[in-house]
Amino acid sequence: MGTYRFFLAIAVALSHMGVTFRGGHNPGTVAVISFFLISGFVMTGLVRSHYSEYRKIPMYYLDRLARIFPQYLFFLVLAAASYFLFNISSTYLSDVSFAGAVANVLVVPLDFYMYSPAIAGCTFSPQAWSLGLELTFYLLFPVILIGGRRDLWFVASLLVWFFAAYGVIDTDHWGYRLLPGTLFIFLLGSYIYDFRQPSPRHPAVLLFILMMVSAVAFRASGKLDLPYSYEVLAGLFVGVPALFFLARCNRNGWDDWLGNLSYGIFLCHFLVIWIADLLGVTRDMGGKVLMITAAVALAYLGYIAIERPVVRWRRGLRRGKARV
Repeated sequence: MGTYRFFLAIAVALSHMGVTFRGGHNPGTVAVISFFLISGFVMTGLVRSHYSEYRKIPMYYLDRLARIFPQYLFFLVLAAASYFLFNISSTYLSDVSFAGAVANVLVVPLDFYMYSPAIAGCTFSPQAWSLGLELTFYLLFPVILIGGRRDLWFVASLLVWFFAAYGVIDTDHWGYRLLPGTLFIFLLGSYIYDFRQPSPRHPAVLLFILMMVSAVAFRASGKLDLPYSYEVLAGLFVGVPALFFLARCNRNGWDDWLGNLSYGIFLCHFLVIWIADLLGVTRDMGGKVLMITAAVALAYLGYIAIERPVVRWRRGLRRGKARV
């Protein structure tokens, strides 16, 4: 699964370099849907294996903070320093302010940038809105899983997504960026994890059929032209079978290494793009290869210097041996 995550991160980076597929659709959005599925899958295994009681939820939160923040803060500092040193010009940095900087550090507010001009104009990692969404999912998920109400939350979120996909409420916000309309995607990954159990309970096959019917209905009604409806459906069509398959594959060293680089690539690629623009690097194939190579190199640095020591600490936390 690590190799898959690596190429998903590359797809997100390429989308921010201007790469699209047929009809101008965004490959990065398709990749992000797979990230949501994987997150639900991995979190289910984590909670069931190490944090399956309410009293352990605070330790689970600490585990997740240690996963998200060390590399994120490292690359945030690099991006902020580059902005002030090199006078980076971007619509994402058109109104840098103290309030916006605080939002960047906290991460969760970035998911609500559409409601705050102070955040929209001060985002040192524009892709980090999805990390804000991930964190809101992390906050809620152990309560959903331990409390045994996963099916109810799944159906409620799916209904919100349908309202968004049909344009009743904002399609971009509620169908792709905010938790009420995306929670079902995370939970679908959770169901796929449980599919490996002797008596699986999951609606994955039913949902897949429903998505196919929805795709036909959306195409006939013109709803696929609404922001990211096409990409979300495409992400489900790609991500669900991929996750079913990868869940049965054995891990190996190369797969783990590529997976370890995926988060850093996701975090640093906007910074690489901004620096490349300052240096006059073109967006042709050679320029894109150069930028991807630079992002991989930075991700390697972030993993070796920041992530690897924290991984050892997180493993100790799960065994109850880490110092807090």
